[in-house]
This record gives sequence, structure tokens and C-alpha cells, in this order.
Amino acid sequence: MRKGPILLAAGALALVGFGVWLGRSSSGTRDADAAPVSQAAPRTAALPSARVSAAPPTLARRAEPTPALAADLADADPKIRRAAVRELARDRDADPAALLVASRDPDLETGIAATEALGRLHAAGAVPAAELIARASDHALNERVRVTAMNGLATTPSPEAAAFLADLLARGDTAERANAAILVGHQELEIAVPALIRALGDSSEQVRANAAESLRSRSRGRDFGTDAAAWQAWWQSRPR
Repeated sequence: MRKGPILLAAGALALVGFGVWLGRSSSGTRDADAAPVSQAAPRTAALPSARVSAAPPTLARRAEPTPALAADLADADPKIRRAAVRELARDRDADPAALLVASRDPDLETGIAATEALGRLHAAGAVPAAELIARASDHALNERVRVTAMNGLATTPSPEAAAFLADLLARGDTAERANAAILVGHQELEIAVPALIRALGDSSEQVRANAAESLRSRSRGRDFGTDAAAWQAWWQSRPR
């Protein structure tokens, strides 16, 4: 059994925290009193309640791979499939349907490359949040593929992402909770802050530390450590 959370890729995601796969950056994080994020994506029935956009996006229809590329995506040699997925991912008009299939490839590198590409397409509005949530929550997939899907989901704030990550923070395993404590900090404050305050009472020291770091980041540097009562007092007194 793992004793710590998986590391999330730092780089373009610029996510804060102490997770094993995560680097820390404040870029992309809104201050506590900033206007709410306007982006929205479709929610699924399995998620906790959250505000839903009136017209949720659907999977974008794009040009299908050429016959040669499609054949290589299904080749028996994993090296050829990896190269094909990387080529597909470089195409700005990449077909999300082909990448969705490749994200479940038995070859780990192929699955990660496809899932990273799906995260970029999600940020561009071409892939709904529900597709990344399905992969982040599928324990039949390799843990690194699931974490990559969580990472891609968190880069674009949405009611669906916030609800999923808040639920994962409350009910996931230790590694999932530690990662969610970082990632939910990039979501809408009304969902993120209460979930993070509750996580200050988590049994894992890593989860508590990540939650406190996310709260500091979203409160313009206020620092009450892991004192849940102090954070709650600040949150309740904050002008709405």
C-alpha cells in the first residue's frame, strides 16, 4: 500500500501543494474575493449537487484520424500506438473520440499521453468534464492515468469538477484525498473552501497540510494553520 499521494505533473498545470506528483504555483488561482469563475461543464448524476450550466457542452466533432493513423492507433505494438497517440495529440483538431479510446490503452505511456491530450481539449471546451471524471474515478485504470485525468480536470474550474473533487476529498483513499486537497483549491470558492476546512480534521497529516496550503492560497495569504475553527470564522465573516 502506498504511504503517500501520487505526484501530479507540475509544469503547465501550476498546481499548489505537497502531493508527490505536484509542484506549487499560485498562477491560475483566484483570490478569495475575486469574481466567481464563469466556466461550466456538464454534470453527471453520480456527482454531489452543484450548479449546472443551462447548455452543457458535448464531445466536439472533429476530423477523424487518417486511415494510416487509425491503423497505427490499433497496432499490436505498443511503441507504434504511443507514437500514433503523440502525433494525434499534437494536432489541434485531434479527434477526442480516438483519444478517449486511447486513454484506456493497456500500455501505460499510451494511456497517459492520451489522457494529457484530453485535459488540453477539456480546457479548450472540446471534451466535457464528465469524460475526465469517468477516467479519474475508474480504479480499473492505472493510478497514474487516473491522476493525469484529475490534473486535467482541475485546470478548468467547473461545477462538475468542484463537486467531484470535494467528494473525493471527503471519501477517497489517502492518496486521493491528498491530491484532491490541492486540486479542489482551484475550484469555485463556495464549494472549495468548506470542503477544505472539513479536510483540516482529516486523519492524514498530508491531507491536512495540503488543505491548509490551499486555504492560504485562496485567502490572500491568511494563515490559520490547521485551525478549522479559525478558518471557519474567517469564512463566515467574509463579505459576500
